[in-house]
Amino acid sequence: MTRLAIIDLGSNSARLIVMHIYHNGAYNLVYHQKEPVRLSEGMSKEGWLQPPAMERAIATLKIFAHMCRLFAADQILAVATAAVRTAENGRDFLTRVQEETGIQFEVISGETEALLGYIGVINTIDIKDGLLFDLGGGSTELTLVRDRKPVQVISLPFGAVFLTERFKTEDRVTEAQLIQLRQFVLQHLDQIPWIRKLNLPLVGVGGTARNIAKMDQKRKNYPFNKLHNYRLGRLSFEDLWKTLLATTLNQRRKLPGLSAERADIIVAGSTIVKCLFDISQGTHLIISGCGVREGLFFQNYLPRQGEAEIIEDILSHSTENMLYFYKGHIDHARHVTHLATCLFDSLQAIHGLDSRMRSLLRVATQLHDIGITISYYDHPRHSAYLVENARVFGLTHREQMMAAVVAGWHNGLTKFVRNRIYGEFFDEADWQAVRKMALFLALAESLDTTQMQLIPDIAVYLSEQKATLHLLGSNPAPIERQSAERHIRWFRKEMGMDMVLE
Repeated sequence: MTRLAIIDLGSNSARLIVMHIYHNGAYNLVYHQKEPVRLSEGMSKEGWLQPPAMERAIATLKIFAHMCRLFAADQILAVATAAVRTAENGRDFLTRVQEETGIQFEVISGETEALLGYIGVINTIDIKDGLLFDLGGGSTELTLVRDRKPVQVISLPFGAVFLTERFKTEDRVTEAQLIQLRQFVLQHLDQIPWIRKLNLPLVGVGGTARNIAKMDQKRKNYPFNKLHNYRLGRLSFEDLWKTLLATTLNQRRKLPGLSAERADIIVAGSTIVKCLFDISQGTHLIISGCGVREGLFFQNYLPRQGEAEIIEDILSHSTENMLYFYKGHIDHARHVTHLATCLFDSLQAIHGLDSRMRSLLRVATQLHDIGITISYYDHPRHSAYLVENARVFGLTHREQMMAAVVAGWHNGLTKFVRNRIYGEFFDEADWQAVRKMALFLALAESLDTTQMQLIPDIAVYLSEQKATLHLLGSNPAPIERQSAERHIRWFRKEMGMDMVLE
């Protein structure tokens, strides 16, 4: 096993993640720590890192070094961004950091920072075209993505901390301050011709974007505690932005979802987002919980596995990673997936589900048994919980919950979904789709009850009154057949016809 620690020292925050890469190639996040260091505080006037800010950062990095030792990190990848990059004494500061903590930092350019953020986002969010922004304390990186490729990149020399200090927007903001702030940001954006009138989604990385999502979730009583791939419309964002403008610092500190440590810089940060919406005519905002740190990880991990830095199919990749991480029965999972998708395809004319539902079915079937790692007894329910919370990328929150319920029903419909959040996400059409997909999974699971792949394939023939499932193979497989026959009533209820096994 390889233990990889990654540190991102930004202008506002310092972050540490520890990733484990296991012998079978699976990887998993095992630790995350974030501390507000405000390294760029006071820099806007003099261009020098100030002693109090450096002391805060070094104290935090000493803790990070301790955690790296505690987790027995084999390698530490540490990068410093805008504050150190632009400071006159940035190099001297990093020399002191290495002497006192043993951590050697690399100062990365704005373009490299944008590239790493792009790698972190594009490998974890299923988006083809969009305007990515990484809004930090001292800089803002913009990347235009077309067909999943970065076609334009720029680093702007301002962020939430920088603008807050320059325009004094810590407390209540006057109309004059807001006009000056917006003019400053828009003047910079006006010089970038390729961001105008894009009509694309904005994808936000960084603390400002995450806090926007947290506040919006609280305002809407959002029942799922997950930020990555959370989406909000332009009108929702603008309503939230106007609320922030009308508050004092003390009032903002009490706003649900807003971190108290970010209450003084959120007006400047959200105004940058507002300007990006205005000039690009953004359609909506997508929040990414992954950025530079995950970009560094993928840049380091994927070549080791003989893969390119950009994963072609992030849903399949992340699902398979979860299967290997939970040490599932690989052959059984893949065979059940094959049989379930065969049923889905053969019965397309009856069930009427689209190709997206087929993808959800494949996720659920591959991960349907991972709950055994908690307990074999009632493992479908445990599988549902794990699928719901797994780092499966490429699904919306609603889709991930649908896959979770399908996995939880692979032994038949049970009542584990009562009093859960699923009902707040699903409408009746969703429930119908989930029941049909769960039926296909349950049948496929039954047809490999012994996990010996005795039924290598099935052929389905439809008539007006019944569906005949031909179980192909030389072995009679009586256990599989008997298990599958228990679902005849369920099949009749969902499909509206009888099922016959031959």
